[in-house]
Amino acid sequence: MLGFPSCSDSSATRCDGLGAGPGLGFSALWRVSPYFAFGGTVSALSFRFDPSARTRLERARESGAFYGLLGRVYFADHGVVEPYLELGLGGGNGRSSAREADAVTYSEAAGGTALRVGGAVELYLGRHVRFGPALDWTRWRADRIVRCDESGACADLDASRAGHALGFTTLSARLTIALGPGL
Repeated sequence: MLGFPSCSDSSATRCDGLGAGPGLGFSALWRVSPYFAFGGTVSALSFRFDPSARTRLERARESGAFYGLLGRVYFADHGVVEPYLELGLGGGNGRSSAREADAVTYSEAAGGTALRVGGAVELYLGRHVRFGPALDWTRWRADRIVRCDESGACADLDASRAGHALGFTTLSARLTIALGPGL
């Protein structure tokens, strides 16, 4: 998947220079009927983080993750195309680390309760194999923002004043492998 991060303040130090990056996700769902499935999902992304010189950050890294319960609603019970919408509830977080002007590497983590909405259109390649594009939007509420230095000393930051990750949008290619008898 290709993820596009969203940040609370694009001019803030930890948001300046964020860009798209690769990721990987996995879902395991039980399709209880031709039109509905539920289960769990997890995805992790690594974003491009090239802060401008004015931030004085070096060796910067940024990542994001989502994990939770997922429900899907399917719109066709037969045919070669399988369109669906999905809703996920769980947790999400964004993590960054960078060496700052004082020559100390600090890491910051923001995360909390998360919501994911999205959809896909998959084509049947065989009886139990589908493939197609998907688009998802993930957003979390920053319940807590923690900043730690190399020694492990940590402090909470004010979410209203610190730039932090809020979520991401992903464009992905999905491969679905169905197990068991067809519906």
